Amino acid sequence: MEYVAGLVKVPAAELAKYDLAGAKRHRKQIREALGLRPSAFAGEGQLTVWPTAEVCPVESVEDRHREALLVECRARKIEPPGRTRIEKVLVAARGRWEKAFCTRTIERLGRRGTARLPALVAEDDEDGTALPAVLKRAPAAVGRTPC
Repeated sequence: MEYVAGLVKVPAAELAKYDLAGAKRHRKQIREALGLRPSAFAGEGQLTVWPTAEVCPVESVEDRHREALLVECRARKIEPPGRTRIEKVLVAARGRWEKAFCTRTIERLGRRGTARLPALVAEDDEDGTALPAVLKRAPAAVGRTPC
């Protein structure tokens, strides 16, 4: 109780008097005052589509995905979902993005390129020149000579 009281800058004794049953009502009042819609009404499907199309293609850092989603919620006047829901939305968005990325990549490679992929990622070959073997031996940037 002391910790929460410190966060909201209210004496702990006063916070102890707070009617938690009234919290839903207060939350609704705060949403109305800020002009926000509950995230449940906004549709999480839409919240998943946006980062798939706009964030995942240009940003790989997960914390930045989260920040971008919160900014988008503010812009759309949607109450941000809780931490667990945000993670679920972002996991779904990343999954959609990865699937779309892989599909586009395979399409661009064509049959011939796709047929050559197994040889490219083979763990071992007779002369030890398979890409994964080379990278394990000398994990320098590909195409650069290690120092």
